[in-house]
Amino acid sequence: MFAISSGALVGCNDDDDVNKKNSLSVTPASAIEFKAGDNQDVVLTVKTDAKSWAFEKNGEWIVAKQDGDKLTVNAQANTTESVRPGRITITAGNAEPVNINVNQKGLEVGEIVLSISPSDPIGFEATGNKAVELTVTTNAPDWTFSYPEEWMTAEKQGDKLTVNAKDNTGDARVGQIVVTSSEGEKTAKIAVSQKAGSENPTPGEEIAGSLSTADDLNIQFAHDAVEPVKKTLTFTLEKTAMVETKVKLVFDERHVEEYNFDHATEYVVFPEKLCTIANDGVMTIPAGETSAQIEVTLTPSASDLEYVTTYMVPLQAVAQTEGIVVKDEAEYVDFLVSRIGSKKIRNICYFEVNDCNPLNAIEYILEDGQPFFDAVVLFAGNINWDASKQKVYMNANPNVQALLDNSEELLQPLRKKGIKVLLDILGNHDQAGIAGLSDWGCEQFGKELAQICLDYKLDGIGFDDEYSRYYGSGKWFAGPSSQQAARLCYETKKAMKELCPWETWVHLYYLGYIQSSLPSVFIDGVEHKPSEFIDNVCADYGGSARPVNGMGLSGCAGNSIQLNYGYSISSSGAKALMNQGYGWIMWFAFDPSGTGTVSNNRSHSLRQFRNVAEGCYEQSVRDPKNVYNKISEGQYDPAPHPIN
Repeated sequence: MFAISSGALVGCNDDDDVNKKNSLSVTPASAIEFKAGDNQDVVLTVKTDAKSWAFEKNGEWIVAKQDGDKLTVNAQANTTESVRPGRITITAGNAEPVNINVNQKGLEVGEIVLSISPSDPIGFEATGNKAVELTVTTNAPDWTFSYPEEWMTAEKQGDKLTVNAKDNTGDARVGQIVVTSSEGEKTAKIAVSQKAGSENPTPGEEIAGSLSTADDLNIQFAHDAVEPVKKTLTFTLEKTAMVETKVKLVFDERHVEEYNFDHATEYVVFPEKLCTIANDGVMTIPAGETSAQIEVTLTPSASDLEYVTTYMVPLQAVAQTEGIVVKDEAEYVDFLVSRIGSKKIRNICYFEVNDCNPLNAIEYILEDGQPFFDAVVLFAGNINWDASKQKVYMNANPNVQALLDNSEELLQPLRKKGIKVLLDILGNHDQAGIAGLSDWGCEQFGKELAQICLDYKLDGIGFDDEYSRYYGSGKWFAGPSSQQAARLCYETKKAMKELCPWETWVHLYYLGYIQSSLPSVFIDGVEHKPSEFIDNVCADYGGSARPVNGMGLSGCAGNSIQLNYGYSISSSGAKALMNQGYGWIMWFAFDPSGTGTVSNNRSHSLRQFRNVAEGCYEQSVRDPKNVYNKISEGQYDPAPHPIN
C-alpha cells in the first residue's frame, strides 16, 4: 500500500503521468496545401504541457524541421502531374495526437519546378569537414550550380551535388550555393558559412547589421478591434558573428516626430501599451550565424484608435554587443496602423481619371471619422494586343500611367486611409478582350495584372467587358464566352494571391459577357465557383447587381449611380438596400474639381452621399475642406487646395 501511494504521489508531479491527460494544440491546425514548386515555409506553433513533443511525417517529400515550439513545414518539388497526399502527426506525452493533412498539387502544363534537399543552411567548421550531399529535384532537362569557389569545393553527379569547405586559417566566411534549372529559370539557394580559423575576432573590427521585415508594413484593425496582429522582424549581420551577438528591439516614440519632419507626414504614435515585443526585445545571434528574428504583437483596442488616422509603430534596433553597429538606413522598421470602419453597406467609387484626381476621395468623411468611400476604382486601363510582340498586354494611357508611376503621392494616401485602390480593365477596340482569351492567355494576362498590383501597390483589379472586337486567333485567343471571362477572373485572383502579400480583390462591372451567370471554373477536375475568385460586383447605371454563384448580396452593389448624369438616391432608398442585405453602393464619375474636361458635380454628389450616410449610418458627411486638381493630361496635383 505504501509503495503504491508513493508511486502515485511521484506520478502527480510528472508531466507525462498516465493519470494526467496532457494538453496539445497546433496553430494553425488546418490542412496545408502546397503547389508543385516555389513554396513558402508554413510555420506551425505547438503548445503542450508535456515535457516534450515529437512529429512523424507520412510522405518522404514533406520537409519538416522542429525548433522550440515551432515546426516549419515545406515540400520538395513535385515533378509529376499527380497530386501527392501526406500527413504530419504531432504527439506530446499522452495527449490526443494532432494530425495535419499535407497535400501537394501536381505539375501544371509547362511548369518547371526545382528544389534542394536538405535545404537548411550549411555551417562548416574551420577545418576537418566532411562532405555534404545535396539532392536536386527538378523536371528540367538539366541544372547548373554556383558556389563560393574561393573556399568551397563542389561536384555534380546525377541528381546529387556534393559540397565541402576548404580548411580556413583566416576570418569566418559566408556565401550561397545557387542551383538553377536549364529551363524556366527556377533557382534554389542554400546559405553556407564557415567558422574562422581563429575564434578570436580581429581587434577593433566592427560588423554592421540591418533591421528588416518581410511582412506588410500597413496594418488595418477592424472597428471592434478583437484580433491581435503578429509581425516578425529580422536583424541580419553583413558578416558571420564570431561570438554570440545580442541586439535589442525598442519602441522609440521620438522617431515618429523626426520621421514626420523629414517626410512631411502626419503619423501619430501608436500606443506603446498595445505593442508587445517578445523576449524583452532581445534578439540573439549565435556565433557562426548571421541573423536572428523576433516577434512583435500589436494588441488592438478600438477605444485607442481613431478613424482616418494613421499610427506609426516605431521599432528600433540597438546593438548590445561590442563590435556590432546598426546601419543608419536600416535602424528602424515602421509599421503603419489604421482602423477600418463598421459600415454594413459600403461605397465604391469609379473615378474617370481622364478628368478627375482620385485623391478627392480622401476629403469625404463621416461625422464619426470613418471614410465615406471604402474603395476607389481607377477607370481605366485597357486590354490590348501588341502585334509586334505577339502578346496581350495591359495598356495604360498617359493619365493611368501617371497615377501608377506616382503611386506613392497619388494612390498610397488613399490606401493609408483604409480606402482600397483597384485598377479597372476594359477593351480598347482591338481583338483583345476580357472574355476572349484562351486558358493559357488568361493565365499569362492574369499574372501581368498581379505583377502590376504588386509593383504599384494596388488592392485589386476590376473587369469591364466593353469596346472589344473579338476576332483574335492563335495561342492567346479563344472564342469569346462567359466561360473565358470567368477563367480570366480565376487566373487573376490566383496570381494576386500568390504574388501580393496583402488582400486583393477581383471586382466586376456587369456588361457584355460579364454577368451574374458566370460559370464555375474547373481545374484538374476541381470546381471553383465564381464566389471563390470574385469579391464584389456592380450593375450598369441605375441597376442592382445579382450575385454570382456562391456569393450573397453582401458582395453586390444595390445601386450604380452615375453622378455626371445627375442620378440620385434617397435616404430611405439607401436604407432599404442595406436592409435587403446589399453590401455596396457604386458611384460613377464623381468629380468635385472640374479641372478636367467636365464641370464639377460636387454639390449634387455631396447631397447623395449625405442621403446614404443618414439612411444607413445615422450620421452625415462632413463638409469637405479641400479639392485635388487634375493639371493636364498625365499630370495630377498631389497638393490639397482649400474650397472657397
